[in-house]
Formats: sequence, structure tokens, C-alpha cells
Amino acid sequence: MDPEHCEFLAEDEMIQIIPRRNEPVLHLVCGDVGPLEAGVPVQVPLWLAVDLRRKQHCEIVPPYWFCLDELKRLVATEGETVGLSRLPPFIFEISNILVRIAKEDIVDGDQIKVLIQDLWDKREAKLRTSSLKLLSQVNHFSENNHAVTNSCTCY
Repeated sequence: MDPEHCEFLAEDEMIQIIPRRNEPVLHLVCGDVGPLEAGVPVQVPLWLAVDLRRKQHCEIVPPYWFCLDELKRLVATEGETVGLSRLPPFIFEISNILVRIAKEDIVDGDQIKVLIQDLWDKREAKLRTSSLKLLSQVNHFSENNHAVTNSCTCY
């Protein structure tokens, strides 16, 4: 999957917004949303939050994990864990969308971007290391298996 397709899938995740104006019930394919009341937090699909934010009709409330303390904890956990640690669904895609669309709604945005990149880099390094290890094991197995096959066919 390419990054755009991953972001498309992530946009179905629910996120909280604070509407800036009243809106009637929105009848959507995924179900009804609203009515939206100015100043009253409400959960909406991320794609709708992005659309409303672009029109300046809402403020996006970042997810619980989109703060310095929680991201520092996730980065530390990733560094301490042998395998890949459990992360919130679509963390990288949602982070990218929020940084791109709602910069004004993000506290400590530059530091958050650095922590998200650190988390990505740690996971990428783990995947690269485990892939190389797997490939070397497969290569070793295939060499040994080839030798066994040759010795069996000689007799």
C-alpha cells in the first residue's frame, strides 16, 4: 500500500472536534453526525474533521497519544522492547494528517514531529535488522538444504 492509501484508511478513525458554529445533523453514508453545537466537543470521522478544519468550522482535538509525554513514553517503550511495541491504530498516518492540516491546533508541534520521526526510525531499524536476520537464516538454510539434496541424489 502506498502512503496515500494508508492515509485514506486512517481517515475513517474517529477524532474529537470542537465546532466553531452550529450545524444541523449531517446525513453521511457512514451514519448521521450531529447536530454540531459551537463549543461542544463531538466525535467525527477524521476525514470530516479535516474538511471542517479546512473551512475553519472547527478545532481538532488531538488524540490522547498526540502529546509530548505520551509520545516520549511510546518512543522509550519502542527502544526497550525486543519486537515491535503496540501502537495506537494509524498513529503515523493520523500524525501526518494533523501536522499538515491542523498546525494551529497542536501544542509543541515541532517537538511532536521529532518524536514521531524517532518512533518511525526505531521501528524501521528493527524491521531492517529482523529482515536481514531472516534473510541470512533463509540463505543458510537453503545452502544446507542444497548440500543435503546433493548428497541424497549422489547415492
